[in-house]
Amino acid sequence: MTMTAPADRRARLRSAARDPESWEAMVTVLGPLQIEVGGVSIVPPAMKAKQLLALLLLNQGRIVQSRTIERELWEEPPRNSANAIQNCVMQIRKKLAVALGEAGGGPVSKRLLSTESLGYKLNLVTDRSDLRTHRQLVAEASAAEATGDLEQASELLKDALDLWRGAPLADVFPGPVLYGEITRLNEENKSVLMRRVVLELRLRRYAGLIGDLRALIPMDEYDESLHACLMLALHMTGRRNAALAVYRNLRQGLSENLGLEPSRTLQDLHRKIMVDSSTDPVRLADIPWLTGAGLDVA
Repeated sequence: MTMTAPADRRARLRSAARDPESWEAMVTVLGPLQIEVGGVSIVPPAMKAKQLLALLLLNQGRIVQSRTIERELWEEPPRNSANAIQNCVMQIRKKLAVALGEAGGGPVSKRLLSTESLGYKLNLVTDRSDLRTHRQLVAEASAAEATGDLEQASELLKDALDLWRGAPLADVFPGPVLYGEITRLNEENKSVLMRRVVLELRLRRYAGLIGDLRALIPMDEYDESLHACLMLALHMTGRRNAALAVYRNLRQGLSENLGLEPSRTLQDLHRKIMVDSSTDPVRLADIPWLTGAGLDVA
């Protein structure tokens, strides 16, 4: 990693002292946590300090109350929890000070991670964030889809999905607060993924989806919408027997492990593929989970 020249570092420090909110960080959360200021990582090695930094980052610019921090870091907060939190804050500020070229935990690092009456607040600019970029690409895809440019919309969603490098905050051991944030991000990712699947199905790119869907199903083995999309893609590429096998495998897994049968809707799709009638062909609208999620399957 290229080190910032001392003169440049001092100039940036003077700028940050005047306006700490102007100091921009490069952030990745869609995978292992990485935060760099001036090309230098500010992620502390200690796990609880890293947890705190992740929590502050996901609430960037907002006060995170001390009681929320306690709930994140401990099942039962110790008597000296305030001192323990302050120690984590000091670890982060020391990393900030190194990135700033500031001696110790100086005034700029204290302004960038400020102590508030109810807790703490991170004041870094985080525009260069993979999550922010991901959401911008999704918004652009929505605009492209609204104009009927399905190919552009699908490519933009692919670019958004490619920003994921594994589970969000993959190297952070989450407490209950971060766990909720991670769950929300995973659901957001799945929603984007399903939107792209629908676009690819609407573009009749069935063959290219089969491998992706087969790779996704083990991650959520009882998700009927994924199975339905795979059944449709296989059927549309002339692989009716393989489509029926997907249904049989799901039905067996549901029965043996959960004591359940596939939903009536999936049974209807299975029956329709089995009959394979030219007068009543299988259509994308036969996967109602997609329309139920507000996705356009016209």
